[in-house]
Amino acid sequence: MSENSTKPATLPLAIAGSLRERIANGEFVAGDRLPGHREIAQAYSVSVGSVREAISMLISAGLVDARASRGTFVAAARPGTAGDQPLERKEAEELIEAREVLELTVAALAAERASAKQIARLWKCVERLETTADDPEAYPTADVEFHLALAEAAGNRFLLAALTDIRALLHRDMALSAEAAIRRFGDLRFSVESHREVVHAIEAGQAEEARRILGEIMNRNHELVLGMYTMARR
Repeated sequence: MSENSTKPATLPLAIAGSLRERIANGEFVAGDRLPGHREIAQAYSVSVGSVREAISMLISAGLVDARASRGTFVAAARPGTAGDQPLERKEAEELIEAREVLELTVAALAAERASAKQIARLWKCVERLETTADDPEAYPTADVEFHLALAEAAGNRFLLAALTDIRALLHRDMALSAEAAIRRFGDLRFSVESHREVVHAIEAGQAEEARRILGEIMNRNHELVLGMYTMARR
């Protein structure tokens, strides 16, 4: 893998996917320290910047934790979130409620407070969503990263902490939604466009519009997720 042979937007996704596989295969286990950014960059023949973005994706997915001045470590499974076991329907419904309370407020605040740098990061997240629109495994990771970037742009550390704490659950919820959407529509380009509209609203400082569009995204996600539970019961 090299910077020249892979599109810039897909490089971090490819690196994250490789590291995810190495964790899944047991090469790195809970508590292990990952190699440093420069070492990983050298191993994959990419820039340190691409490695940082890849590690950020793994953090968003709850697979690794960054510890100040110590490095990046494989995360231990959190109670109630271990493995890839699906949520019970009641848990899924409660997660939906929690996301509505948190994320609609986050979207409005981001429109009022986001810096130019934070908006640029959101656009980069949209670019990653577009490159993974037909990939049910990679899209949820990019989607979680978008929502955490949105929370960061809201400028409230406690809202960001709340979303970060449930990122593994977010990933599972989004993975189920992505699988259902790709089965029904073939890809997730319609979702990418909606995320793009959210960033447009935030960039324009339109708090209620950002909140409205994100609400539509979440309602569609919830319909797809709960629909999967209904199908499973048949």
